Amino acid sequence: MTIKFIGIIFISILLIFSGCISVSETEKNKEVRDKITIGISFDVCGFHPWMDSYDVDTMSINSNIFNSLVELDNDIRLTPALSTYWSNLDDMTWRFYLREEVKFHNGYNFTARDVKYTIDSIMNDSSNDLMTLLISVQEVIVIDDYTVDIITKYPNPILLNNLADIYIVSKKYHEETKEKWPIGTGGYKLDKHVENEYISLERFDDYWGEQPDVKSVLFKIISDDEYKKNALLDGIIDVCCVNPNYYDDVINTSGLKLKTISTPTVFYLGFDIREYNSTGFGEDKNPLSDIKVRKAIYYAINVNNIINEELNGFADPASQFVSPYIFGYNPKIKRLPYDLDQAMQLMKEAGYKNGFNITLDCWDSNNTKKLCNNIANQLSEININVSVNPLSINQYYSKIPMRNSSFYIIGWMAATLDSGEIFDFLLRTIDDKNGIGTYNYGYYSNPEIDEIGKQILSIMDPWERQQLIQLGFKIAMDDVPLIPLYSPQVNYGFSEFLQWNPRPDLHFKVEEIYLE
Repeated sequence: MTIKFIGIIFISILLIFSGCISVSETEKNKEVRDKITIGISFDVCGFHPWMDSYDVDTMSINSNIFNSLVELDNDIRLTPALSTYWSNLDDMTWRFYLREEVKFHNGYNFTARDVKYTIDSIMNDSSNDLMTLLISVQEVIVIDDYTVDIITKYPNPILLNNLADIYIVSKKYHEETKEKWPIGTGGYKLDKHVENEYISLERFDDYWGEQPDVKSVLFKIISDDEYKKNALLDGIIDVCCVNPNYYDDVINTSGLKLKTISTPTVFYLGFDIREYNSTGFGEDKNPLSDIKVRKAIYYAINVNNIINEELNGFADPASQFVSPYIFGYNPKIKRLPYDLDQAMQLMKEAGYKNGFNITLDCWDSNNTKKLCNNIANQLSEININVSVNPLSINQYYSKIPMRNSSFYIIGWMAATLDSGEIFDFLLRTIDDKNGIGTYNYGYYSNPEIDEIGKQILSIMDPWERQQLIQLGFKIAMDDVPLIPLYSPQVNYGFSEFLQWNPRPDLHFKVEEIYLE
């Protein structure tokens, strides 16, 4: 879900050929290839455990520096990491057996005390976005240096999924320093971060896992998609995500590879649905509080036009809050069809035949603005006058989480690979104290959804749990608290000397990039 911007560093490597130089061409190329540059659109929102945002880009960079007890592999399957295996002593007791002889980047040893310290610190920090992943945890008990028990308040069928995003830090390091410099156990350690320009990482030679091929990596922040594409074509960067509109520029370029992957992300339109005292309408009645108006907007959106015109066809229409890749997806839920007559009839029934004015908040990128202008043009057909409000990424991620937007576009990836998080984060009634409804920016509330959300937290039987999730999605979609738009396909371009299978979760895991 993130995004941050700007600043570009030009790096050029000049190879001077001379009869006095004895290093072979192959050796020189190997030296150059030990260092790769990855073009990214946005800067990190901090480093763990001081992150300001639990978003894809920030988690992606941090995933190279840190490890979790369990992690997702390239096929998005749970796999052992700092924990070699685990067992359930009972429905609420998980015992983890930890990997021995693991070092932090500063040389400190990894033990069970670091696991307890990390989880306790997150649970006790209400400002930490990761706290919501640990709401089921009651207590962490150190059994010995390499064994730890996690006790939950109730049976939690997706505890392992939640722990995949809990990066373990060093208790000793954090207790003895106030310096905000990330020290993890991952394959790479932070070398330098110049805000809004670049992040450089160096390989950690004492890494417990397989030694990565790439010695150092520079994440160059390039906000402009066209410039990023040109940097890839010119060899300034070695890897980047390619905007769909530039696919044809890259596909047949000598020296480059291009791979397209589907992702579990869903982009959607959100509303403030409070009837009065809402953002944008103040003391006047909020049109978006009327389900007929929300359905009218849904009917008025031609998502296939958006996909073809703005995404060059690289997306799939979305029918609900998660993609088919996520546990709990309901195949029986279909998109409302594009139907302007039905939309106008609903607007008339709601008393808004002549429409109303509204502002659509989005982040300030050319592609997003074009997409939002497309939506604005479509809604003008039912007399809704939409003003597109582009915001810098800092402004956007300050405004939306404050629940200070009447109408907005945003993306969500179910990082746990389980639909339960949609209920906890997006659909249940806001309860900030207990980490419920954290990303429910539109004040949606339905007691039936709240009850379903509570039940699915502790149902261990997968079939029973899936049936209840799918029922909840049907109820919520009938309320139209959000309008799903599309699940994007992502194109990655990279140099031919690299061997790489991009991940559906959009993380750049450098240890998965190999030199040919």
